[in-house]
Amino acid sequence: MSESGRRFAAAARAVVDGRVGELTRLLDAYPELVGARSEDTYRATLLHHVAANGVPDELQRSPPNAVEIAGLLLERGAEVDTLSGAHGGGPGSTPLCLLVSSWPPFERGLQAELVRTLVAGGARVEGVAAEGLPLATALTFGYTGAAETLAQLGAPSGHPFAAAGLGRLSELQRWLQVGSPKLDELDPWTPLFGRVLDGQRAALLQESLHFAVTHGRTEVAAWLIEQGASVAGQTVGHHAALPLLQAVFVREYEAARLLHASGADADEVCPKRGESARQHASDIDPQLPDALGF
Repeated sequence: MSESGRRFAAAARAVVDGRVGELTRLLDAYPELVGARSEDTYRATLLHHVAANGVPDELQRSPPNAVEIAGLLLERGAEVDTLSGAHGGGPGSTPLCLLVSSWPPFERGLQAELVRTLVAGGARVEGVAAEGLPLATALTFGYTGAAETLAQLGAPSGHPFAAAGLGRLSELQRWLQVGSPKLDELDPWTPLFGRVLDGQRAALLQESLHFAVTHGRTEVAAWLIEQGASVAGQTVGHHAALPLLQAVFVREYEAARLLHASGADADEVCPKRGESARQHASDIDPQLPDALGF
């Protein structure tokens, strides 16, 4: 590793450990660090390290003062929408997109506040290619608070999946009512949401159920089931392909009860995860299957 690489590595450790004094001293001594990149394949900046995603596993952690760290880096001139080499690079490798698909800041309870900090610092809430990727990413990965924060800050949300995940039932109904002219207006919203074939209503109902369940929108889920979404239908969901297992996986237990009461089989094995909703619930708590009525 080069000398500049060693300095960057020290600064990156200061970021993820929350050592703001040490980070400040390094930035004072070497101002170029704020725009420098790691020498590994991730090519991450210090701001990417705040997202605790798209960096080496041993650096994927969020300190309690991560918001302060992010603010310091932005104050020193960090480029807020810069791309990295993470996950193939491209629009999904910005600090904002990596943040809203990251577990450590969510676990720390800082994800939504960090979203506000990055957007206040100039991050494009609609994504660097105006493709809606930050909100689509948060919805897909199941981070409800981050998704709601992005929507409040103006992220584009004109898609049935966004309406379902954000709990906007009346908007979803305008999209998916039988005979709705809005389906004719539907274009693939993002690379993530462009996977449903040709805007077919049945597929849209099924995928919308996945997003409603993922984010605990039981009223929306109940309406989708009434409209014909199958509680046993497989989706392209990020975590699980079956709605009931997905609900248990993200611990949206009211949604799980609704799905089971509507006929979902707690013992059906999800082809994506190789386990059933009952098995996963038992792994969480041996008494949980009974509590859910399985």
